[in-house]
Amino acid sequence: MNVLSLFDGISCGMLALERAGIKVDKYYASEIDKYAIQVSKNNYPDIIQLGDINNWEKWELPKIDLIIGGSPCTNLSVAGNGKGLEGSERSLFYKFVDIVKYYKPKYFLLENVRMKKEWQDIMSEDLGVEPVLINSPLVSAQNRERLYWANFPITQPEDRGILLKDIVLDDVFPVALHNLYGGFKEKSVR
Repeated sequence: MNVLSLFDGISCGMLALERAGIKVDKYYASEIDKYAIQVSKNNYPDIIQLGDINNWEKWELPKIDLIIGGSPCTNLSVAGNGKGLEGSERSLFYKFVDIVKYYKPKYFLLENVRMKKEWQDIMSEDLGVEPVLINSPLVSAQNRERLYWANFPITQPEDRGILLKDIVLDDVFPVALHNLYGGFKEKSVR
């Protein structure tokens, strides 16, 4: 399977595919953050870095089977600036749509935050599918509602019952708090 990951970050898409047992022949990544790219290269040196998504028309890629991504959400998030699809990042969502239409992959998956219904409806119309809302407490120790648009069935994951206490290391957490806030006595952190 050839995969194209847009807004790739540290290549968590590759990790997810590995964990799902999906064999990846070539993994192409579009990312601009130099630190994210460093982490990606360290963990997956065979990933082919393509750079800025704004230059996608210059990419010469083979047949792509899966396109994944999560376009920036600053404009869409209720915690963001509230400009939605009128904001400065709107073009990045539309780049995702253009790339899906151009490469016509067998599968695509787009992730983004929960947002106003009007923006969700526009994105759904442009992608030709309705999103599925999944909240992360089902599979992690955090509360993160996310929308997933895909041209394949997505089902709610089983609740794994993971709590914060399940992922915090007793010997690391007090040190991290001390380093973060400084000046705490060890006794007051525990």
